[in-house]
Amino acid sequence: MNTVATRDIRVHLRELIKSSGEKQITVAANIGISEGYLSKFFNGKEINFWMVRNIVLYLDSENETELMRRYCLDGVKKKNYPAALEYCYAKRLFSVIETLIDRQIEKDGKLNSWSKIYRFILENRLSLGSLEYTQRLNELKSDCHDTKTLLLILEMYANFQSRKYELTLDKIKKIKKLISRISDPFLKLAFSARLEEVSVNIYLKQDNAVYKAREAAHSLHEKNLSVNLNLTALYILALSYMNESYFVAYEYYKKCIKLLEEFPDRNKELIQNKEEIAILQRYWGKEISKDYQVTAFAKALATQGSLNSYYEHDFYKRYALLFDGIKEESAEKLLLSLYFFSQQKDQFRSTLPKIYLIKLGFNFNI
Repeated sequence: MNTVATRDIRVHLRELIKSSGEKQITVAANIGISEGYLSKFFNGKEINFWMVRNIVLYLDSENETELMRRYCLDGVKKKNYPAALEYCYAKRLFSVIETLIDRQIEKDGKLNSWSKIYRFILENRLSLGSLEYTQRLNELKSDCHDTKTLLLILEMYANFQSRKYELTLDKIKKIKKLISRISDPFLKLAFSARLEEVSVNIYLKQDNAVYKAREAAHSLHEKNLSVNLNLTALYILALSYMNESYFVAYEYYKKCIKLLEEFPDRNKELIQNKEEIAILQRYWGKEISKDYQVTAFAKALATQGSLNSYYEHDFYKRYALLFDGIKEESAEKLLLSLYFFSQQKDQFRSTLPKIYLIKLGFNFNI
């Protein structure tokens, strides 16, 4: 990793080709570009951002983020500036975005539209859906097709966070059409991933469209754009199999945990995923492993005793009523669980008590 941190990335990548014994023309063909573009890059000339990323992914995927960070800081030209900003946001390289924006101001004397939008994103990424977020977003103006698309994506996030799911889906349809007209391959890829990040949640939880959610989640994971997006895809896949296959759901949750364990600052998410495995194990009548008894609720699940102490808890009451309802064959508790899941507009999890209510003789078609 020291060589990556100190060398020019072109020197580093060229050395990797030499040490592999692979011919440059073969490398270019495997990447999906011409040998001429590969030569231009190694000679210090600017080529399309997506090409640079593909070169890095092919030759040294393990160090992708660090190499691309160096490439962005080494001075991307104007045509690659939007893609560099979007890449750095996906990879949570927020300090790099700030540096790129500062350089753009120094060069042009004022903020261009891309810089304004990404500065807004950085300053408001933790307040999606708030009134202030919406007001500030409405002040931003697009000056081309691509910035118009990005601003609509930001509106989509605001609608999603505000639980305006119908509006969100309407925005997604419009944005899909706009993305098809984006010429930059990396922006097209990244913007599509942003849509899938939101749509996988809506398809599964709000629409209960399981297969549609899985299709979008697989597509998102295949893009392999960032840890966050990969986690979203894996989590949705895990959840989607909750009432269909214990083993498939469990394997996807374990993949989430493996990813999260690489980041000590994401312990809260790690605990959440482990607790969800405890919920999965209880649902399928499995013994709850010690490794997943990470919260008081998970420990309570493991005892197989009554969960009535959680009936007033804002979050756990829906699960407590579900599991006690199943155990006691109580239609009343199952109906309350169904009500609380539905209150959250979580149609997928609403099916869990529904399954057992149907077994008790309820007919939801009436």
